[in-house]
Parts: sequence; C-alpha cells; structure tokens
Amino acid sequence: MENKVTIVCITYNHEKFIKQALESFIMQKTDFPFCAIVSDDCSTDSTPDIIKEYADKYPNIIKPVFHKSNMGVMKNYVGTLSLAKSKYVIVNEGDDYFTDENKLQKQADFLDLNEQYSACFHPVKIIYEGFDKKEAIFPSSKKIRWKNTIKLDELLYYNYIQTNSIMYRWRFNEENITEIFPEDIIPGDWYLHLLHAQKGGIAYLKDVMSVYRRHINGIWTSTMQNPEMHNLKYGLRETNFFYNVYKNISGSNDEYINSMIDTFIKPIINTYCKNGYFDELKLIKTKYPDIYKQAFEIKTKKKKFWSFKSSK
Repeated sequence: MENKVTIVCITYNHEKFIKQALESFIMQKTDFPFCAIVSDDCSTDSTPDIIKEYADKYPNIIKPVFHKSNMGVMKNYVGTLSLAKSKYVIVNEGDDYFTDENKLQKQADFLDLNEQYSACFHPVKIIYEGFDKKEAIFPSSKKIRWKNTIKLDELLYYNYIQTNSIMYRWRFNEENITEIFPEDIIPGDWYLHLLHAQKGGIAYLKDVMSVYRRHINGIWTSTMQNPEMHNLKYGLRETNFFYNVYKNISGSNDEYINSMIDTFIKPIINTYCKNGYFDELKLIKTKYPDIYKQAFEIKTKKKKFWSFKSSK
C-alpha cells in the first residue's frame, strides 16, 4: 500500500472546473505519499486533455482513467472507488476543490491518533454559480451545534457531511465495494458515509478546508429549485437508496423507514401520480411492496389515482 491517502475524483465535462480541482490536489503539503485517481467518464469537452496535461506533469500524484464510453455517474463512482487501495480515502468530484493546503495532513493525523473513528469531516464553503444566492457554510453551526462526533443513528436521518469534506478510514481494502454498493442509487456519498459509520464514529473537525460548487449543470443543482422536477428525474434511485439503507445498514429499523417514507418517498409517489408516471409507480409497487403499501394505501382508499394499465 504505497500511498497513505487516495483522492478519488470522478469527472464529466468539467473543463471549466477540473484545473482548479487538480491544482488543489497538487498543492497539498504532506509528510506521506498520496495520489489522485481521476476518472473521466468520456467527456466531450477538453476535460481529458487537461487531465492528461496534469498526469504528464505530476505522474506520481495524478493517476488518470479515461473511459471510452460513458458509464454514467454511479457506475463511474463505484468503479473508481474500487481502485482505491490506501489507508485513507477522500472523494472530490471534478467541479469541487480543496482550499487548505494542509487538509490531507490534518485529517490523516487525526485518524492516526484516534483509531476509534472510521472517518473525519469538516464544514465546507458552498459557492453558487448561475444562481442568485449567497455563499454559505455547510453544515451550519445551528445544524451541527456542539457535536464532535456523528454516529450511525444520527447520520441515518440527516446527511451532515458534504462529499469532499470527509476522509474515510478505508474499509474496502479487505472488502469488495462492488459487492456491497448498489449502482442504481443516489445519493452515493451519503451511502458511503453510512457504510463507514457502521465501523465507528465520524469525527467533526471545525476548520473549513474545501469548496462545494453548485452550478447549473450539477446533478443536484440543476433541479434544486424545482423539487417536482427533482423527484421525476431521480425518484426511483432515491427510493432505492432508502430501501438499501433500510435493508443493509439501518438493521431494518422500522422507525427509520417510517420517517423516510413520510419525508422523502411520499412526495416522490405523489409527484409520479400527479404527472402520470405510471411505469415508475408500478416499479415502486413491484420492487418495494411494503414501502408502497405503507406510503399510499390510505390515500388510494379515498381516491383512485391511476390505473396500471395506463402508460406514461
């Protein structure tokens, strides 16, 4: 295990941003070797050329992967994670970046000294491009309050952790992540946090050390101002996320699934109903009959919302 830390960076059509991400990797000051696996998902812009330029200049740090066909975000994500073989791992997507040159050193030092923790994270600055919205810090001081440690039961209900803020004590040196991690879910980062929270607490460090960029082409940002559009686009994969957490991580915690049905899955089902997405509704009923029944049986007694003979 040559590198102590691996940065996993997935990217697609990030020509405007990838250089800033790569520069933030190169600037890191550490007393240990680290690398960045940069996996481009067949970008159609100049992203691969920029990655190659940096890989040629910094071959000990930048380890490029160039896909010949587009795999999709989650397949690229899980596939690239499976290449990481180091004590610690950080994920930074191609449109985000680190701001503290000592970030890797600080987080690795903490985990070296605190073996009871499976990961550590910090607040990030969120910047908005193409939106009339002020910069913000996440998680807010109100949300995190006095917490020094996030445990599994807390993380089940709220994702306090932005993707490029967390360093994992990598559990997948001994396990095969492709056998554990479903590819048809979102959000993938939350699932990865939860998988590590199974192994120990996640520590909160107070320094802001990275930026999360929200821009119009981002997966979440593109629909953040329209919840209905978000549900139509990602509802099935989000439903599958909560189902997999319930079955594989929460210990089939009924309180958890009841909360998630009420908060997330009911709005998805209602949106599908309203917009006539009958195929998607049928998939939920077929794949998750208990969830479907619990979320919707009371309403269907009052009013017949659809017929499964219909099609979208």
